[in-house]
Amino acid sequence: MVVDDESDICFVLQSVLGENGFVVDSYDDPHIVLKKFKADLYTLVILDIKMPELNGFSLYREIKKLDKKVKVCFLTAGEMYNWVPSDISSSQPANCVIRKPIENKELIARINEIIGWDIKES
Repeated sequence: MVVDDESDICFVLQSVLGENGFVVDSYDDPHIVLKKFKADLYTLVILDIKMPELNGFSLYREIKKLDKKVKVCFLTAGEMYNWVPSDISSSQPANCVIRKPIENKELIARINEIIGWDIKES
């Protein structure tokens, strides 16, 4: 799953990931994600950090209430958002932030790396 308030980013990520064998749902509204999210459906959720009303960290916390096993990675374009709050970082690998823009090949490599993470339920 990809969640970014910019629909063009959602489209590009869904296209690139789809072309590389991933099945991807994308949403540009985090509130819709909370209504449609189903536990055990997704291997990975990629969340934009800076979104209006419900940022990526808040959405992460809500998603984790629904599915403790899902892996989550954060997407950011800003330097100041290249950190993860301690309550999240304690259950996430240190490199769970992807900076945009990112080359397609590097994105696929990072996604494959993230999918291979062994995340403990919190």
